[in-house]
Amino acid sequence: MRFGLLGSLQAHDGTRDCPVRGPKARTLLAVLLIHANQPVSLDRLIDALWGEEAPSTAEASLRNLVARLRKSLGDETGERLRAAPSGYRLVVADQELDSRQFELAVQRARAAHEAADWPRVLAETSAALDLWRGDPLADLPDSADGRARRDQWQENRLQALEWRFDAELHQGRPRGLVAELTRLVGEHPLREAFHGQLMLALHGADRRAQALTVYQRLRRALIDELGIEPGPAVRALHARILADQPEPAPEARPTRPIPAQLPTPPAYFVGRPDELEALRQALLAGTDRPGLAVLSGMAGVGKSALAVHCADTLRGRFPDGQLFLNLRGATAGLTPLGPHQALTALLRGLGTNPADVPDEVDGAAALLRSTLSGTRTLLLLDDAADLAQVRPLLPSGPGCGVLVTSRTPMLALDGAVHVRLGTLSTAESIALVELAAGRAGRGLQLVGVEHTHLARLVELCGRLPLALRIVAARLAARTAPSVRNLVGRLEDDEDRLDELELDDLSVRQSLALAHEALRGSDRRLDRRAADALVAVGALDLPEYSPGLLSGVLRISPSQAGAALDRLADVALVDELGGGRFAPHDLVRDFARELTEDPADRTRAVADALGWYLDAAAGAARVLDPTLHRQRGLPAGSDVADQDQESAFAFGDGEYTNLTVLVERLADRSWAAPTLLDLVQALLPYLRARGRTPELVHLNEIALRVARREDRTAAEGLALVDLASAHFDTGRFADALDLVDRSIPLWQRTGNQHRLQIALNNRGMLLQLLDRPREAVLTLHEALGLAVEQDDPLNEARALSALGNLLEPEDPELAIPLHTRSIDAAKRLPDPVPMEMAGRCNIGNAHLRLNRPAEALGHFRAALDLAENAPWNTKRECRLREIEALRRLRRLDEAAALGRHLLDLTTELDDTYGTGLAEHAYGRVLHDQGRIPQALAHWHDALAHLDTADTPVVAELHTLIAATESTTGAA
Repeated sequence: MRFGLLGSLQAHDGTRDCPVRGPKARTLLAVLLIHANQPVSLDRLIDALWGEEAPSTAEASLRNLVARLRKSLGDETGERLRAAPSGYRLVVADQELDSRQFELAVQRARAAHEAADWPRVLAETSAALDLWRGDPLADLPDSADGRARRDQWQENRLQALEWRFDAELHQGRPRGLVAELTRLVGEHPLREAFHGQLMLALHGADRRAQALTVYQRLRRALIDELGIEPGPAVRALHARILADQPEPAPEARPTRPIPAQLPTPPAYFVGRPDELEALRQALLAGTDRPGLAVLSGMAGVGKSALAVHCADTLRGRFPDGQLFLNLRGATAGLTPLGPHQALTALLRGLGTNPADVPDEVDGAAALLRSTLSGTRTLLLLDDAADLAQVRPLLPSGPGCGVLVTSRTPMLALDGAVHVRLGTLSTAESIALVELAAGRAGRGLQLVGVEHTHLARLVELCGRLPLALRIVAARLAARTAPSVRNLVGRLEDDEDRLDELELDDLSVRQSLALAHEALRGSDRRLDRRAADALVAVGALDLPEYSPGLLSGVLRISPSQAGAALDRLADVALVDELGGGRFAPHDLVRDFARELTEDPADRTRAVADALGWYLDAAAGAARVLDPTLHRQRGLPAGSDVADQDQESAFAFGDGEYTNLTVLVERLADRSWAAPTLLDLVQALLPYLRARGRTPELVHLNEIALRVARREDRTAAEGLALVDLASAHFDTGRFADALDLVDRSIPLWQRTGNQHRLQIALNNRGMLLQLLDRPREAVLTLHEALGLAVEQDDPLNEARALSALGNLLEPEDPELAIPLHTRSIDAAKRLPDPVPMEMAGRCNIGNAHLRLNRPAEALGHFRAALDLAENAPWNTKRECRLREIEALRRLRRLDEAAALGRHLLDLTTELDDTYGTGLAEHAYGRVLHDQGRIPQALAHWHDALAHLDTADTPVVAELHTLIAATESTTGAA
């Protein structure tokens, strides 16, 4: 096959054109050819084909287009257009694609030009230029991918033309170039090389006056457009023509050397289109000052590869040369270059005798600025240590471009475009491994299950280019393990970094250099950051906050926050937002190795556990002072005691870490006392936020620990808290079983207060399970004990439960009991929770009496009392508020509240609450005449309540049956 992009899109099988009909099919082929031999994701293809207006059927339509394209290319078996993970890959050999042949010819022409091999320059530039059929991708819709490649190809074409003219001029053939160069300077009025070549051609053809006119036009255009003078090479040529001097022989030309110091571009470059375009735009944007870009990111993320690739695409835009300097900011065994060393190296590259470089930094920097003034020179300063190392190396005027790579972002560098480089996507990572592991320019050929393992392999490498290069090299070796075996070896956290070392490539060494630079710094902030990374490894938690590290490192939260910020600066952790940070997976592996003594790790974890208990106890004191006091929790720190918002912020930020820590320490006896207190301290937050699954999980762990350690009270509390979780999810029978198991424990310990609570809960659950006689006996026993012990909390609870028990038969008699419950609650230091429950209960009684207006007032009064009350209490009040509004026929208000409650229960993953909300909302929809919607919500409610013991389930069956029989719905 032959494919063409350098003009209108073409496909030819060697004997005939292969027509690819339709704009979308042609666009699809073009995108795949632009990324030949690389996987292109479905998202990227859909964006190229439909943009932001992609229909819901876009993926299916794309697959149909792929099938049509395969048929057009005679590829029904899919050998050429292959399915790749989450996309497609078009397999194309170099000789099959005109743009690839063009790029290779340009590379050969560059080498010949640098060697002054003029016959070969003519041959290679002719080979490149002969492939050009017109504007690339001329007949296809515009796209970001297409624009970037088209610009690059057009720039390379102009560069090839410059080299061809150089060769012609050096071989003494100026006269035939005048017409073509005259056209080109008209098309490119700011391109100095064409103007200089036209001046040489005219002078060589004895047309001196016209040559001088060309210079004046160029100078006027540069001053008008850019405010700069022509570069030194063109100025020197103008002076020679003005003096009517002949062009010196190439070996005697008195001009400084044009540096071409860029390293060889990476053989396999994948992805980074947005970052590449941002860097190109930054380097070419200089009008009154140099173009300046800083490319930062973690060790091994591919900063140098991207920088060299970017610089290579811009050679033609900087005709006065390209300088490259490794500043050795993080090079194993080498000290970073000092500013004077760096200045001397750059000036030497510009032709300055080292003996002529001033001894002081300021003088050398001034000489560099003077030497670069008026030139179009590109400086690639790789691996900078810090801003102090870079500042003296910067040119001052327009025309030049400077690209700096560093692990730190150098945000204080004014006028720079800052690009932070992250890891590759999964598809890009797979493409890089496939290409780099292939032989003879062909990608790694994998089929079937190996592709699945390859996806896992790149994830285990953290999608970090350095790690990907290492595994690709292993796969390319003759004795390479299979992808599957390599995955198995990388699965072991302890050995992963050992596997990611090969020859001079080492992920561990790259990360160690960054840590050593911090630890050996003169700045206290850097040394704290190094300590913080050690703590990160010792704790090994999903995320880190300044508060947590302040507790472990025993420094202030602001100092810990500054240390984390510094780790983020050098890309050893990522900032997640909200003041939280997490390391890259391979950094996590490295950080674990920094703590060699198990005792040090235990001390760090114990400090973290203590900090968490202190903070959680402070949050519990804010969210539920009564529980905090009754359970004898520690006083708690100031982390969360300012207000409820702070308490919730602590819980929201840390509960994932807390769960991991509790799971990890469940088998450690030394941690048991603190761990059990911590789980108890988390109860107010977990209930208020409706995190019932987490509450169950943590208390199941606490129950196991308490039994193992023979801590009876802790065992009883874990049973009680588990019972409350089952109650919140409507599993009343399971809750009753747990409460019954706790009662003998409280009797054994002699804790009358906890025994009364258990009896109250038992009575309430018996009532909900329709066992009224047992409920009455249990609640009267609880009430008697509460009065005898002068325990207003349990007195209020017992009266409330007795009111609820009496309410179905005589709601009028229930109201006084609820009122007495509120009166008892007012004797408590914190009456709000019980008063809120009492007002909600009174509202329920009024609903039973068909007095919805009075009921609504009580529900709203209850909700006004405590916005941050336990979620199940607020949920009940809101459900009853919706019912009261429904009975008052204020259906629009009821529907809005129902929709809002449904959103809240869904967001909190409250399955039981979602079922209750679906039931209530469905009743409102039914009354609005929206019968199909009501039935749909009721059926959803049954699905959510399938494990609950609530009588709502029976009511739902009745409602559905009656509605379907009336409407004939099925």
